[in-house]
Amino acid sequence: MKTAGRKPVEVRILCPPLHRLPPLLAPHDQKGFDVIKPVPSSRFRPRITATLSVRNWDGAVAFYKAAFGATELYRVDGGGVAQLAVSGAEFWVAQESPENLNFSPESLGGCSVRMLLIVADPLAVCNQAVAAGATQVVPVMDAHGWRLGRIVDPFGHHWEVARPPS
Repeated sequence: MKTAGRKPVEVRILCPPLHRLPPLLAPHDQKGFDVIKPVPSSRFRPRITATLSVRNWDGAVAFYKAAFGATELYRVDGGGVAQLAVSGAEFWVAQESPENLNFSPESLGGCSVRMLLIVADPLAVCNQAVAAGATQVVPVMDAHGWRLGRIVDPFGHHWEVARPPS
């Protein structure tokens, strides 16, 4: 595909050198960070997704399926890592691995990230999650122009379940 006068843009993603790639596969910039070059493809689209670290991976996958109707898109052979989706919104769940500095909220005594699940009916989703084992933190109500509530799942991850203004 021609870009008629436009020059391709190089995107540089900097990652701390905590990788396990052989040096020939991980080029470095002047500061010692890995430089990951984008894969050219007309079908590729950059995105950010979360990986939730948990102590009980099998239980977490089962919970997200029961609580949010998640579907499993991918599972690493032997378990421990799975890609899930809730109505097309993708996220990952992984067994915590302290040796790789991936800790669950249970190990940390809390979490540093709150998930935002945007749905048509926050009350129904929160009720389903509570029935599956979540704890209601904030009841569903209208606030800041949104309809939202907050739950914490059995693995320590906080979820705001919300619907934006119409």
